[in-house]
Amino acid sequence: MGILSRLRDAGEKIVATRLRGEALSFSAGIPGSTGPLWQLRVDLESQPQADGEQLRLRAHWRLSLRRALPSPEKPSPESRPALPARVGRWIEQRLDSPLVQLLAAPLLNRDISTWLELRSSDAALDEGSKALVPERLSVLGIKPRPDRQVQSWAGELGGAKPGYAMLTLLQLDKSQLPPALQKSLGPKPFQLAATIASVIEDAQPPVRPG
Repeated sequence: MGILSRLRDAGEKIVATRLRGEALSFSAGIPGSTGPLWQLRVDLESQPQADGEQLRLRAHWRLSLRRALPSPEKPSPESRPALPARVGRWIEQRLDSPLVQLLAAPLLNRDISTWLELRSSDAALDEGSKALVPERLSVLGIKPRPDRQVQSWAGELGGAKPGYAMLTLLQLDKSQLPPALQKSLGPKPFQLAATIASVIEDAQPPVRPG
């Protein structure tokens, strides 16, 4: 699908905006000998509204499992790497196992990037959860249907590297929740919209260390 072929370039735009107001941000990662094996960034932001508050969560994680190429230089035994580096080295050692390679075959030598944006609000919104759907989806040509709570799109990527992309949109209003949950939320309105986009493509060949 032409829409999803643009997700690889536009994925970060779905979730990346400048933080305003009260916010929390953190990142983590596991390095490997040929590049990061796993990366995570989370941004949490709270914005006051006229009669309530909007909470916005953005997250981006990337997995790239590759077998390490042998390094011409062995690390000095006196230099003890940090914990994330030791975890990365342990993962790469496990990837030398034929059994692990068989079980992890769908993940090996592929870059898997996922972007999540979740917005919730307890303010009275005229359009309900539709008002929380990221405007940037329209740039990709995606037009959510108002009569569906969950919608998904999937297709192959265009470009030199083979791969495919998936996008799922969830919209929920308080009236669509179970009665017990509605009661626990109290008298104020509630609406939620969540967007998750994933791109899976073949990784670039690793560069030999040294």
